[in-house]
Amino acid sequence: MKVILATLSLLLFSTSFSQETNETVDINGTTRSYVQYLPTGFDPVTESLPVVFCLHGLGDVATNMANIGYNQMGDTARFIAIYPQGLDNSFGQSSWANGTSFLSSTADDISFFHQLIDDVILNQNADPTRIYATGFSMGGIMSHKLACELNSRIAAIGSMSGTMSTADLNTCVPSYATPVMHVHGTADGTVPYAGSPLPTLELVQPTIDFWRNAHGCSATADSTQLPDVASDGYTVDRFVYQSCNPQGSVELWRVNGADHEYFYQPVNDFTEAVEIWLFLRQWSHSSPATAGVSSSLNMSFSIYPNPSKSVINIESSSAENGTIVSLAGEELMNLTINSGTNIFDLSQLNPGMYILHTDNPNGLSQRIIIE
Repeated sequence: MKVILATLSLLLFSTSFSQETNETVDINGTTRSYVQYLPTGFDPVTESLPVVFCLHGLGDVATNMANIGYNQMGDTARFIAIYPQGLDNSFGQSSWANGTSFLSSTADDISFFHQLIDDVILNQNADPTRIYATGFSMGGIMSHKLACELNSRIAAIGSMSGTMSTADLNTCVPSYATPVMHVHGTADGTVPYAGSPLPTLELVQPTIDFWRNAHGCSATADSTQLPDVASDGYTVDRFVYQSCNPQGSVELWRVNGADHEYFYQPVNDFTEAVEIWLFLRQWSHSSPATAGVSSSLNMSFSIYPNPSKSVINIESSSAENGTIVSLAGEELMNLTINSGTNIFDLSQLNPGMYILHTDNPNGLSQRIIIE
């Protein structure tokens, strides 16, 4: 798996970009890392962009996943790409706490992703209705888990060669029916397509059936075969399930004869990253949770109206001191926030986005937009 993706990186996407940065975040005392890519010319004041989380497979690294093409697509399609790094399992392999009993890590990955979503909404003005997840192999398994565990935040997923864990299939009760695209080779020797499943991991059809039932789809699907233009020995059947709510929300791309690999043109008949983005971009979450839902953090105040022309109200559950800073980190105003309703005139600030930090250790910063 790692060799295939690394080879793709050298062939197609070897250029480095200044807007790609290595970031860290503290999750309950553990430092977690990720790669973040902001599209060329990105302005968080004027743009509220979608976010694609792209998850590596077992033993792989985030910097490798950052080379499969999402950065280049983000420049033109206008989305933020984030590549989280998994922590090691007991065998020393970078992994995810994906719900399986084998090769999984014990990291608090759900809090990690909660915090990453909070941060990109708060710091980059990301659109909370368009947060997506995709991943290869174990990253695909984790994408299915995120659709269950972060059901209030993930708008759609695209899994590459990674099925649902048995635990998730048996316990997931999504209140929001997550649109799902799943790509898998029928000769996959690592995560089987059919036949005998690995312990605690489902096969492809039970995975599809779970999401088909979540969307109320019929058992039948519209089937088309992609033009067989590559000399890879594979053919590709695309199944779009019928009568789903909403229509077209469950897709299976079956790559006949293919093993556990990432597909890209011109070697193959299609490029996975491109097709998954074309699927993801169709969907918006109907009622996403906003920043601050992480179980380890509590929202201590609310701001309204936001955006505002100048005057804001801050409703606080406690007395605390606040500081308004620019996106560059410059301190602009100090606020004394009392318990209850507070009114502040921010007319001295220029139009744009700002961050309000407080000294409450259990509180979250919030963004303020001045029009």
